[in-house]
Amino acid sequence: MNINSVLTAINGGDSLKQAVGIQLLSKANDLQSTTASTLIQDFAKAQQQVTASAAPHLGGNLDIRI
Repeated sequence: MNINSVLTAINGGDSLKQAVGIQLLSKANDLQSTTASTLIQDFAKAQQQVTASAAPHLGGNLDIRI
C-alpha cells in the first residue's frame, strides 16, 4: 500500500478523500501490527525449541589477538 497517496488524501480538501484516506491508513496500521505480532509469536515459538548445547562452555570465552 502506498502510504504517500493516503497521506495526500488525508491532507486534501475533499472530505470523502480524507475519510477514505484515514480508513486506509488505519487498515495499514492494523496490518503492520498484525504482522509484527505474528513475527514475535513465531520468534517466541522458535526460541522455545532451542535446546542447550552439548558443550555448554563453548563460546563462553573469546580469545582475540590483534
